[in-house]
Amino acid sequence: MSQKNSLLWIILYGFLGTFAILYGLVIQKDIVVTFIVFHLIVCLGIPVLHGWREGRLRKHWRDAWLGGKLNRANLLLSLGSGLFLLAAIVLGVWLLFRRSADPQWVRTVLVTWGIRQQTLWLFGAYLIIVNSLLEELLWRGFIQQRLLLHLPDWQAIGLSSFFYALYHLIIGVVLFGWKWGMLITVLVYVVGAGWGWMKRRHPTLYVTWFSHLLADTGIVLCLYWWIF
Repeated sequence: MSQKNSLLWIILYGFLGTFAILYGLVIQKDIVVTFIVFHLIVCLGIPVLHGWREGRLRKHWRDAWLGGKLNRANLLLSLGSGLFLLAAIVLGVWLLFRRSADPQWVRTVLVTWGIRQQTLWLFGAYLIIVNSLLEELLWRGFIQQRLLLHLPDWQAIGLSSFFYALYHLIIGVVLFGWKWGMLITVLVYVVGAGWGWMKRRHPTLYVTWFSHLLADTGIVLCLYWWIF
């Protein structure tokens, strides 16, 4: 495969995440369908099939997780950034609900998608552990790493962060409207770029995963405290 074609494939993969969320949450309005299409087919299927097609699946998998050592310094960076994001998300959602957003509307949409109070613990655990893991595997462990083969660091991090933020626009607009949805998307882009920088400086995927896991914990806490 030529370098140009390889880059085009990676860009196509980047847009597939948004198409998966659009199909699952807007067209089907089903969280289970969304998880199957987005997590199983896009986040896991694309890296596995692409690596298998190249014949270097084991090497890429090993590089993603063991490309660098998890030490005291990068663990503190991971946990510190994650706790900061957790606090920022909780504070941001609290302010959002105080200003204009309607938690009852958000709850109505989530229930329409199949997220209910009785199974919120299961959804929360899945979001915190599985979602954070598979998103890091795709965006920082696969898309960004492949873009770095073709683009300078800042372009690769910026483009992978753009794809990562793009599908959050759909979620943000549906739940909070265009104004707040756009702001949330910009903030997600900044966070994604920060994780991209962390992945570049500290190659092991554990560093960004632990940070992402704590950030998603903030989302789940908001669901428990103010929505359900």
